[in-house]
Amino acid sequence: MQHRNSQKRDFIDNNVYFIVTKTFQNFPYFKELIFCELLVEELKLCKEVKKFKLYGFCIIYDHLNLMIHPNNEFNISKIMRSLKENISRDINYIIMNNHNEGDTSTCRLRMRDLIKNYQTKFIQKHVQNQTLIPKFKWQKSFYDHIIRDAKDFKNHYHYTIYNFQKHKLPENWKYTSLNYEELVDGIEL
Repeated sequence: MQHRNSQKRDFIDNNVYFIVTKTFQNFPYFKELIFCELLVEELKLCKEVKKFKLYGFCIIYDHLNLMIHPNNEFNISKIMRSLKENISRDINYIIMNNHNEGDTSTCRLRMRDLIKNYQTKFIQKHVQNQTLIPKFKWQKSFYDHIIRDAKDFKNHYHYTIYNFQKHKLPENWKYTSLNYEELVDGIEL
């Protein structure tokens, strides 16, 4: 049963999708570079577990752009749910210094040390500055667009990987797939 506010999605096999998901009330959580690093690690893990192809991504202060090709087992809703749930839990663990929220599966064990390391850095930085960061949340749902042809792919690919320029982030912005060649799949046009 779908939630009454759920967006209806077309799941057509063998499609590439352009996806945008935003933080709740556009809060700039990803100004905190530790959270960008963590999101990249979660993206790697999600890609491994959900077995999708990743053609491009860009993390902006308040949103994430992706270009993915799901497999037949996991559609874009399942992929996005997993990614959003896991990064939310991890960031909130760091923000809230909460040790009661455990991992959801053993495949996430490799993330524990990384999260604890980020938490230590976060606490050192924000205890001194008394910075208040609200509990991490994503906006409900996400925007998706089915790539229709090679031209559409090229346009959305370029938009995705260079989105940091549109938002006037530094020219050397690290959190785009331009800097993670090992994470992205080759383009098959």
